Amino acid sequence: MSLYKSKSLFQKSKTSLLSKCRETKGRIIVFLVITLICFIAGIVVYASLPTFYPADEYILNFNGVNSGFGAFFSRLLSVSLVMGLCFVFSLTIWTLPLGVTIIGFRAYLLGFNISALCANFGLSGLIDAVLIVLPCQILILFGLILYFSFISKTCSLCRKFGERNSIKWKIIFWFWIFFILINIIETLLLFIFSSKVILVI
Repeated sequence: MSLYKSKSLFQKSKTSLLSKCRETKGRIIVFLVITLICFIAGIVVYASLPTFYPADEYILNFNGVNSGFGAFFSRLLSVSLVMGLCFVFSLTIWTLPLGVTIIGFRAYLLGFNISALCANFGLSGLIDAVLIVLPCQILILFGLILYFSFISKTCSLCRKFGERNSIKWKIIFWFWIFFILINIIETLLLFIFSSKVILVI
């Protein structure tokens, strides 16, 4: 019985997610394109610099458990702040571009600092970038795109047809849980691969 309930819950969640993706398909595509352009721009800007840029604000020496937990909470604070700002900017149609700008800037930082990670730390940086940071941060970026698309659409419907606060808080809660899980996975991978450096965005 419990297995059937779990399958039923998974199926309902999958159906709900696909339904929201169809409802916000236009926004998702536009946000994806902008994010991809910003990510590529970060790589291009770094490649155009005359000398290596260490990006000390985002790339840290990794010294075990303390650094791992510190980076975990820094990443969690960062993504929580972006979620909060995106929610605020989704409340009116006039501020939607600001939300897209924040996600785009995060993508720019990822492209720029992934390049710095590889250039400054050689093979160790490349392994961290390809196997750990890039997959996890791309998932977070994609999650932020879906989150902003869903929450802005929901806020738009609220303005037209009345309050739907329960739906807003469900979206915020489940995406926050998703980001925590990705953050945990990234932190564990850093330990497993005995990484020497961490990228915190």
